[in-house]
Amino acid sequence: MTSATPAVIALLVGSAIAIAGLVPWAALQYRRRGTLGVGNAVLAFATVVYGLALVTYTLLPLPDTSEVAAICRAASGPQLTPFAFVGDIAKEGGLSGPRSLLANPAAAQVVFNVILFVPLGMLVRHVFLHGRFLAGVVVGTVAGFLVSLLIECTQLTGDWFLYPCSYRLFDVDDLLANTTGALVGTLVSPVLWVLVRHRGEPSSDLPRRVTIWRRGFGMFCDLLAMVLTTGALVSITSLSFALAGQDLNSTLARVLLATLPFVAPAVQLVVVLASGRTLGEAVVRLRPEPRPTAWQRLVRWAAGSGGWATATAAALPFTGLLAFALAVAAVIGLFATRGRRGFANVLARVDVVDERAAREGSTERS
Repeated sequence: MTSATPAVIALLVGSAIAIAGLVPWAALQYRRRGTLGVGNAVLAFATVVYGLALVTYTLLPLPDTSEVAAICRAASGPQLTPFAFVGDIAKEGGLSGPRSLLANPAAAQVVFNVILFVPLGMLVRHVFLHGRFLAGVVVGTVAGFLVSLLIECTQLTGDWFLYPCSYRLFDVDDLLANTTGALVGTLVSPVLWVLVRHRGEPSSDLPRRVTIWRRGFGMFCDLLAMVLTTGALVSITSLSFALAGQDLNSTLARVLLATLPFVAPAVQLVVVLASGRTLGEAVVRLRPEPRPTAWQRLVRWAAGSGGWATATAAALPFTGLLAFALAVAAVIGLFATRGRRGFANVLARVDVVDERAAREGSTERS
């Protein structure tokens, strides 16, 4: 495993988690803040990746079972002498300037351990104690110490006794460096406010303009929810058959796997018939206007994401072409229709407005 591998793992797994949690997270943001916000999205994604990076950099690579006995024989006890890193740096040639911080392996390790926990201090103060300097610094620093202690204890106990001995060194200097990093993070935390600050945004209860971005994101949420649902159902079913020792080419398996892709559009149909709007529209707080009749709701589903997903799942002659045509119509309709209502709503003869407009009776704002 190279030095970059933990970062790659954290980025890939973090991206998967972010995609899976995007729809509920976006719904929460629209209700808490009234909008999504690029800064909030970037910060949330970075937080997920950072949390995973802490795990991957401090616990990986896991030792192979064939190597455990040799590792245990060579294992040393915990390093409990504070500032032992000073002697280690001297043994590696000492420091002669800023560049030697990276050229000296012992010094570079200390610098890395400090930097690794700077984001933790920043996030703790920003999320929980923004605007309270002393409390933010204290809580952020203590949080860094506790997280570092948890990691060091995990290493000391061989991942809480999953291994018969420690395959990584418990080092009190790592604890000191990590805590220092968290302290530094609390001091520079205000830079995060520049990323996520809200410039004169109206209250989350005030209606907003229906923009291309907002409509497009709602459509993307519909697409993502159905793709993830179908993927999860097919994966779980395939795994269940494999664990049960059943043949995936059997009639039962083939029928079931061919039927599962219709579940997501069927659920979407129920949602549209019951509420008048799709999941994605609910996420971005949009609703049809006027209140659609039953047939208008059916048209909205059939000419929108529901019809696209059904045509894609059918895998019959011309259904692929139909799915492509619906996708193209949806994209064109997003840009070309009045009020960004889209192709499906044009056919259904309804508009799309902010769900808060009627309740508040306020003038729309961007």
